[in-house]
Amino acid sequence: MTPVTTYADLVDAHLADPSAETLEPLRDAVRAAPGFDPELRVRGQAEILLREGRHADAVVALEASMPGSLLSPAAHAMLATALRGTGREAAAARHARLARAALDGILATGDGSADRPWSVLRISDEYDVVDSLGTRPVSQGLLADGPRRVDRIECQDGRTLHFDVTRVPGAAVRA
Repeated sequence: MTPVTTYADLVDAHLADPSAETLEPLRDAVRAAPGFDPELRVRGQAEILLREGRHADAVVALEASMPGSLLSPAAHAMLATALRGTGREAAAARHARLARAALDGILATGDGSADRPWSVLRISDEYDVVDSLGTRPVSQGLLADGPRRVDRIECQDGRTLHFDVTRVPGAAVRA
């Protein structure tokens, strides 16, 4: 078997077999990527550019954040919106599929319970999941469970969601 070495290979492997076994090597590659930003600061910049109708500038900013934002549902969703705004429908559709795949990847890591929290690469991924569930957070707290760090988000609709942030840079120091 040929070793998987590029981001494209890792993405293709995960899309062909969306499992923890294919997700973790991809996540490790993204964490090690130049420009990986656990705070996803490009999100704020892109939101401003999109509000101003500067779609081409948003495309440039979001594409420049790759591969560090590769598994961010929000980054791909915003890139899809920006690409649509520039008339690049095929590329927009691809990023819309990648946004869904990134979200599905998170959801496949657990069930959001305290026993089986969803695993995320960055805190903003938590909010992408909360948004996808059609609710809003009302409070958030970091729990220490041995060496594991879990964010607990209380939602407007009464649900409590849990996210494993042990490997999110900076999350463990908030405890």
